[in-house]
Amino acid sequence: MHKDSELIDKLGGPAEVARKLGYEMPKGIQRVQNWKYRGIPPYTRVTRTDIFGPTPKKRSSASKAA
Repeated sequence: MHKDSELIDKLGGPAEVARKLGYEMPKGIQRVQNWKYRGIPPYTRVTRTDIFGPTPKKRSSASKAA
């Protein structure tokens, strides 16, 4: 599972996220379910901050080395 799986579950699961995004059912549910394994597409995450919240900050290479 991808780390975005937890966020999707907190938002109510694949069906609820698909509804919030306005995706056609039932294909939208499968689409969001796939994100639990592949991650939320970056474009979707950035353009739908009303649902997913702010984009997580990337860690700098200096903090990765520590």
